[in-house]
Amino acid sequence: MNFYSPPTLMELAIQRLLRDEYLAISALKDLPNMMFPVMFKEAFIDGRTKILTAMIPVWPFPYLSVGTMLKNLNLDTLKAVLEGIDILISKPVLSSRCKLREITLSHDLVVVWAGSHEVEGLPEFMEQEKPVENSPGYGTKNKLKVTTELQFMEGHLDECSTYLLQWAYQREDSIHLHCRKLKIYGLTKATVIEMFKIVHAEYIEDLELSCLCLEDLDFLNPYLKQMSNLLSLTLDEIIYTLNIDDYRNINEEKVITVISHLPTFHHLQELYVHGVIFIECLRCLRKPLEVLSFTDCDLSQSDLDYLPYCLNIFELRSLHLTDVRLSNLLLEPLGFLLERVRHTLKSLQLMSCEMGETHFNALLPALSQCYQLTVVNFYGNELSLLFLKKLLHHTAKLSQLADELYPAPQECYDNRDVVLSHRLEHFCSELLDILRAIREPKKVTFGTIKCSKCGGSYVYDLETQCCFFEKNPPWA
Repeated sequence: MNFYSPPTLMELAIQRLLRDEYLAISALKDLPNMMFPVMFKEAFIDGRTKILTAMIPVWPFPYLSVGTMLKNLNLDTLKAVLEGIDILISKPVLSSRCKLREITLSHDLVVVWAGSHEVEGLPEFMEQEKPVENSPGYGTKNKLKVTTELQFMEGHLDECSTYLLQWAYQREDSIHLHCRKLKIYGLTKATVIEMFKIVHAEYIEDLELSCLCLEDLDFLNPYLKQMSNLLSLTLDEIIYTLNIDDYRNINEEKVITVISHLPTFHHLQELYVHGVIFIECLRCLRKPLEVLSFTDCDLSQSDLDYLPYCLNIFELRSLHLTDVRLSNLLLEPLGFLLERVRHTLKSLQLMSCEMGETHFNALLPALSQCYQLTVVNFYGNELSLLFLKKLLHHTAKLSQLADELYPAPQECYDNRDVVLSHRLEHFCSELLDILRAIREPKKVTFGTIKCSKCGGSYVYDLETQCCFFEKNPPWA
């Protein structure tokens, strides 16, 4: 049954104001602070550009974020917001009410309208120490901070990002443009050079590099060296060369040479590698990583042997290997790594890694000691019912587990790999009983291999305790 919730008095008042731009703008000087966030959001979504422009110079909080509304951002809306900033910086005493210090045009930053300085992840403007001359923050304290994220697609920015950069460049004396996240998918050198004339590399915290070649990395290296505060790095589909004819001349020494020239990232916490394995990247790190993720990579035995001896991964919180072929490797080094990170590891994902029972046997002694684990994902590996029972007797002892994903037993398939749903339901019920005998499981899922035609899987989970077909399973 659906229940109708009538609008509140504040919502009705805002709706009335938004219908009359002149009335809304004239009322801003007397508008209660609590109405500003809701009214700004509605004006942004509805494209009320004049109201947006008028609200910026009288914004009563230190922070203003449009992160949750970015899907509604277009060039006209952006221009309206930036025009409001222009009014503010040209007439700073226009309203004593205005407390705006930072405006955020980014998806994933925390928003506190009231300007609390006690929320994790927010800059504490009122408590900042005076920056040291010649340090990265010197000279920006009295500037309005505009935080954004930029994305290059095939070497080009979209029209909103291009306009924002041009606007910020013309106002560099009063605006500090802070690019927190940068994505580069394909490289146009001239565009990147122009971008870094405006964007300060030392403020970038999250960098994604995709569809580049080693020569591109070499070109970016001077800028990478300036990223002294980088926290997260993603290397996605980094190929050896764009020239197909040159592939025959590529050798491992050339790859290692380019990678070894990457700068030392002293504060990096998360490393994601997709498409090609660059184990040499781990040598470029100084601060211990919290997240290490390899997807669709070629991992050699020497790479795996090296991992447990990386001094910068002994505080891992997440270790994720997805579509990394491990079938021809000895996994004792991986077990040694799990033993070394047993006190910090919270998430372990070994998904679709072509692992068999011999491989898991090499990990079980160490896995049993990872008492901090809250998430395990072993989907996509071929395991028998008997061995799954053995595996669950080990994971049953991990009391912190809140989310578990296992492959369906091989006995659930016939000789043509057709799923026998009645077997899946019967066997998975037995497996759940193993967990229940030791602890109270929270979220447990068993999934069959994906259908080659539709990509769906048969699923059995703790919540429904029955077998059902899911066309788009979340792990696929």
